[in-house]
Amino acid sequence: MEITRENTGELTATIKMVISPADHNESVTKILKDYQRKANVPGFRPGHVPFGMIKKLYGGAVFAEEVNKLVSDKLHNYIEDEKLDILGQPLPNTTLTPEFDWKEGQDIEFFFDLGMSPSFDVVLDETIAVDYHVIKVDDTMLDKYTDDMRQRFGTMINPEIAGEKDVLFGEFVQLGTDGNSLEGGITHSSKVTIDLIADSDVKGKLIGSKVGDTVVFNPLKATGNAVEASAMLGITKSEVESMESDFRYTITEISTMSPAEMNEEFFEKVFPGAEIKTEEEFRDKIRGESENAFVADSDHLFAHHMQDKLVESVTLTLPDEFMRRWLLESNEGKLTAEDIDRDYHKYAESMKWQLIENKIIKEAGIEVGDQEIKDYIKDYYLQGWRTMQLTEDLMERLETIAESFLKDKPEEVRRIVDSLYGQRVSAYVKSKVKLNEKEISYDEFIKLDAEKH
Repeated sequence: MEITRENTGELTATIKMVISPADHNESVTKILKDYQRKANVPGFRPGHVPFGMIKKLYGGAVFAEEVNKLVSDKLHNYIEDEKLDILGQPLPNTTLTPEFDWKEGQDIEFFFDLGMSPSFDVVLDETIAVDYHVIKVDDTMLDKYTDDMRQRFGTMINPEIAGEKDVLFGEFVQLGTDGNSLEGGITHSSKVTIDLIADSDVKGKLIGSKVGDTVVFNPLKATGNAVEASAMLGITKSEVESMESDFRYTITEISTMSPAEMNEEFFEKVFPGAEIKTEEEFRDKIRGESENAFVADSDHLFAHHMQDKLVESVTLTLPDEFMRRWLLESNEGKLTAEDIDRDYHKYAESMKWQLIENKIIKEAGIEVGDQEIKDYIKDYYLQGWRTMQLTEDLMERLETIAESFLKDKPEEVRRIVDSLYGQRVSAYVKSKVKLNEKEISYDEFIKLDAEKH
């Protein structure tokens, strides 16, 4: 077999492959001989069909399959042996490749176009400045977090008068059109969470009510939620959707959560072992914990800014004509030439970042091993098992799950590997470049993050 390469541009080349009969005759003949042994042709005993007939019947298909396999293998090996750094995949050049039939003793020519990766440098030092947004917990957010914790560790009490956040307990009785109890109608004892009542008139009647008071309303109309209304009445969702009746609700109990007092006992429940003595120390602890929890969000946004900055600052050209053609042919039926022209800048930026990221990975010696992948999988499952004690049996079960995951879910594993490499690259770049730290509120961060997506 003869393989030659001709550069057709600064970042493009064409490979010519000449396949001679000696390259494929042996394998084609071997397969046809096997067909001959197994062929069942009327008029011939099994294994005694003339080779010429087998060749006539199957030769063309076997030849085409073997030559295609040969070309694919040799092309791959050539690119590997020559250490060619290509973009996308080789594309058949149908203009240069002549049509051919299977004929004894005939050489066959194939031509493939290549897009070559450009040479470029990535400078990572303090001459590169990237925005890094530090999320600060303001007093409003701190008040909310504090109130939420006081509610979570509070005590259930029974006030005399219902407030807008309280839960009522009582009995529903179905009413007839005359406003009196409907004979044989629905009666059901259940709770009503005032905060879930959407109808402002009904909510207004419930707020300020006392034990023994009655309020007449239709649960479906009051809540606007068939599931919630069906729970109140103890009937199915479909039954409540067709019910027009009002119900009299007689309140038998009022419950509310009394927020925990701001004392050392409460501080110890929230932060065991922290030895917090004062409210100021408690709020400082919440602020610090919350801001630390936001670091992952800041790093995520930084990764986007970093990518944009490096794509902008690295001098890197692409073989655009080849790339457009490759995108069209590799997404046949999914993208049109018009789609690619319209969005080519996005595809080009994505390819540039991929090249930059791969170069950073190579030059920094970044690696992701099987153990790191398994740890990622274990952590994922542990998120759903937070309440389970980390026993030896559980850890063994996690190990088995991770091993099976690696073996049985290659696509998911590939996505995990890509994510881990992305995290490692982002952390590496973060350690090298200058960070323009900007303090920002969480609400401002959410808006900014949304713009990047």
